[in-house]
Amino acid sequence: MEDNQRPFKLGLALSGGGARGFAHLGVYKAMQELGIKPDIISGTSAGAIAGVIFASGHSAEEGIDFFKGKKVLDFARPLVSKTGIMHMTGLEKKLSDFIRVKTFEDLQIPLVVTATNMNLGIPTHFNTGEVVPRVLASCAIPIVFVPVTINHHQYSDGGVFMNLPVRPIRDLCDVVIGVHIDPLEPSNHIRSMVHLAERSFHMGILSNMNIDTRLCDIVIVPKHISRYSMFDLNNIDKIVDEGYRQAMVVFSRPKILKKLNQLKVENEKG
Repeated sequence: MEDNQRPFKLGLALSGGGARGFAHLGVYKAMQELGIKPDIISGTSAGAIAGVIFASGHSAEEGIDFFKGKKVLDFARPLVSKTGIMHMTGLEKKLSDFIRVKTFEDLQIPLVVTATNMNLGIPTHFNTGEVVPRVLASCAIPIVFVPVTINHHQYSDGGVFMNLPVRPIRDLCDVVIGVHIDPLEPSNHIRSMVHLAERSFHMGILSNMNIDTRLCDIVIVPKHISRYSMFDLNNIDKIVDEGYRQAMVVFSRPKILKKLNQLKVENEKG
């Protein structure tokens, strides 16, 4: 597809990573301050949650306020099940009440959400229908959360196949910004069963990250994000700041700044 045939100038791809996804709010805060607005958003797992918050018209600050003061049990509850140890009914209600949008078609910015069809063993990219169930499907980490059933199929975390979902929007955009908040750094000591499960999941999904990272025009990887757990709701401000500071560093690079300024000029002309 030729550049002048692409329907969107700027795409934003947001990776999964649990509570590290608060860094997406920091990146978006930096984009707001610089007047950079995506024309389409693609998200997996935590990136799907951040994506639907932004696509429904909320600011980064409103997204931060949504999570502030919350605990894991506000969003997920333990249960006895053969397919998971927790369900996300709390997140479903709170997110629905917050975004006040029912379908993808009602969003202010087009959104693509990636989940894994566990019955067929394939990635699925949602951009139509009820939005919150599909966002929850994208977030349903296998074993931890019960899969989400949509049209008689069970869906789990999109990171199983595509944790940084650039491919669904690459051919639609002139420029794609990818935010990767799930790097894996060496660990001297495995602290617990949860830590072991977390690292195992990260190792599995890293194998699918390289393809999408190479497809980005701009990549943002917060420097110290690995120090925070996937389930860390106690350091929201610090995680947001990691995303904000790294975004500002990346966006200030001369070549990238020139590219973004050119997009803004084209948008104003359009």
